[in-house]
Amino acid sequence: MSGLPNHKKIRIFEGFAGYGGGSFGLKRVKENLPDFDYDVVGYSENDKFAASLFDANHRNDNGNPMRNWGDITKIDPLELPDFDMFMGGFPCQPFSSAGMQMGVEDPYGRGAMLGHIIRICKVKKPKYLFLENVKGFTHGKFKPVHEQLIKDLREMGYGDDPLAQAVLNSKDYGIPQNRERLWMFARLGGLPKDFSMIPPKVISDKKMADYLDYNPEKKLYLSKAQIEHLKEKHKITSFVVDTPLCFDVYNKKIKHDGYSITITQPEHNSLRVIEVPKEDGEEIVRKMSVYEQFRLMGFRISRDLKECEIDFDGQSYSQLSKRAGNGWDVNLVGILLTHIFKQL
Repeated sequence: MSGLPNHKKIRIFEGFAGYGGGSFGLKRVKENLPDFDYDVVGYSENDKFAASLFDANHRNDNGNPMRNWGDITKIDPLELPDFDMFMGGFPCQPFSSAGMQMGVEDPYGRGAMLGHIIRICKVKKPKYLFLENVKGFTHGKFKPVHEQLIKDLREMGYGDDPLAQAVLNSKDYGIPQNRERLWMFARLGGLPKDFSMIPPKVISDKKMADYLDYNPEKKLYLSKAQIEHLKEKHKITSFVVDTPLCFDVYNKKIKHDGYSITITQPEHNSLRVIEVPKEDGEEIVRKMSVYEQFRLMGFRISRDLKECEIDFDGQSYSQLSKRAGNGWDVNLVGILLTHIFKQL
């Protein structure tokens, strides 16, 4: 028989899905590699707002919401549909410098989530694993957890040297956000000899200023009193700038390189946008809009807001900011997965 494709659909299960950073990234892979065929057969997300956002943006071939298997700790792998790739960024708080740094002893059980990925994959034996975490996962007191992951993968048949990994920064791939994340990939039976996890960098002269809204909402702006308090608290002499810049609240400094610091959850309150002052010299400082945060997470959203590739599901500023801070840079995911599958 002729005309049959020389490939089959790759069935995906997306864990810790959030807004579906993996699913959005896969759409980019399809743009880059038209013959790449995939099907997301299910996802796992325990947060009701995140799940609602996922459902607003991702549907199966019949146009229906995909099944959310909920809390990964309660999933029976035997009940899951078969899948060829598990993808997910397991919660990073236990391994992050901004978190409690308690690893698998994290009192909220978040550090144990990696164990549930292994528990499920031991049964399902997917051909591929695609994982993400903060770069702190590979060293210090968390090194034993990282080494256990490699040991488990080896025992599960993913090869003698099972885990390809790289720390990649969003700003090196066309998005002006300083966001470093550890990306990990494994293939059942092992990876090709010269396999690379580092895609060619994307040269771009775009800076954070190019990603800001044309007309931000008035409620985002700080009052004169709030700006003075910010200056006093962080010992900043002036917020007068020639081009819009990022103020790093956590490190108490203005980012003169034109990049945004890492987008974080709103409770960390670590980022402010400084605009060019008014004609009378009045300083302008504000919070970053939801559109701006998601633009810096790789989403295609026009600055006049006439085009937006994500449905925000009518959710609040704080909920959407939380999703952005916890999410994947979908631009980078698309570039990285394209790079990976070109080699396979």
